[in-house]
Parts: sequence; C-alpha cells; structure tokens
Amino acid sequence: MDIVDLRPDLRMLTSPPGQAYLLRHAGEVLLVDTGRVGDSSTIAAALRDWGLDRDALTRVVLTHWHADHTGALSEVTQWPNVEVFAHHEDAAVIRGHRNGAESVLTTAEDVLHARVADDLPEAPPARVDHEVHDGELLEGISARVIATPGHTPGSIALHLEEAGVLFTGDIAAEYEGQVVLGPFNNDREQARRSFRRLAGLRCDVVCFGHGQPLVGDATTTLHEAATARSVPDPLG
Repeated sequence: MDIVDLRPDLRMLTSPPGQAYLLRHAGEVLLVDTGRVGDSSTIAAALRDWGLDRDALTRVVLTHWHADHTGALSEVTQWPNVEVFAHHEDAAVIRGHRNGAESVLTTAEDVLHARVADDLPEAPPARVDHEVHDGELLEGISARVIATPGHTPGSIALHLEEAGVLFTGDIAAEYEGQVVLGPFNNDREQARRSFRRLAGLRCDVVCFGHGQPLVGDATTTLHEAATARSVPDPLG
C-alpha cells in the first residue's frame, strides 16, 4: 500500500487492485474504504505522517462490501474512536451474516477478474455501526450519501461538497484518462443508471475506487461521461 498526497488534507492509499482514501475535514478524519487484509498498518502510517495517532480516525465509510474495499475493516475497528458507516443493503454482508450478490461478468471481465482477484484474500466479518440510506447527510463532515446500486446492491458514492471531494466507489473508474463504468457489476443495467447519478456533482477532486483521481478542470471528464448518450462501458 503506497501513500499519494492529492491535497494537504487528502491522501490516496493505493493497494492493488484498488485504493482507499483519508480526508481531514471539519475537525475529523474520514477513511473511505480500507483496502485489503493487512492494510491497516499503512493507514496508521499515513496518519502518523500527518502527526496523528490511530485514535484520530473517527469515521470509516465503506462504498461497498467487496474485499478490496473492506479487507482491513476488522483491523481498523479495533482502533478506539472508529465508527463504521455502510449502506443498509451491504451491511449484512460486511458483518458476515449473508453472502454478497455475485458479479455477472462479461467475457472481457472474466479475463480481468482472473488477473486481479485470484490472490485477493476474503475480508473477515466486521462490525457496521451505522446503516445509511440514499440522500442521507452525515452530520459533522457534511457528506452526502448517493446510492449507486448495480455494482453491489448497497454500493454508494460519497459527496462532500464543502470539501470539494467526490468518492465514487466502484460505480465509475478511470481508465487511460477516460471515465468509464466500473467493472464486475451484479446488475449492469442498474449500474449504468447509477453511473448517471454522478453527473452535475460539484467537486475539485474525483476519487475512484480504481484508477487515477481527477483534479481541477479534469473533473469535467466525469460529467461528460455521465451525460454521454451511452454510458462508457469498454468491458460491456
């Protein structure tokens, strides 16, 4: 897991095949997704580099239940002040109470999935403290929950308009400078409809679950993709 500074208050923690993010905002520290099993040590190192201890982390928001996003959650929930937020449709999967909906893969996705997911450890069950719903505003950090079902039933994006940041989760991805529909969806048509919900969300940085973030004027690429006649879907 590598640490990449996007702004003084925003860090991307890369852990192939995806990434997590740390944001300092409104006197709190927010972690969006947790990366793979074992990645809590890098999250703690990223906090220390900011001059913070593990007890500074107050919120973890999970964009969906997949193991590259929730792998280190059981480790992070051992820290003293962490509260965990996830959409109500995925919360039971994260807790280990039921299995998650399987992705329906295209032929092209079969090849990619074999390459990136074969060595990905399963995420241990972990607690979820708060089940969130579409449109909910997380008090204190002014983060708006945007339901984006289709990747998983409980996939979400998180929009912090005051902070100027949008976390898309896996409903969208950056690929070779373009914004496309994220791969490995359980309902592709629903995912395409959810992708369009990202149009018009004002931000200075777009943070994807997979691919390079968009910063500044490049954020218009997301709006253009989300309003295009056809949703960009190179693996569809």
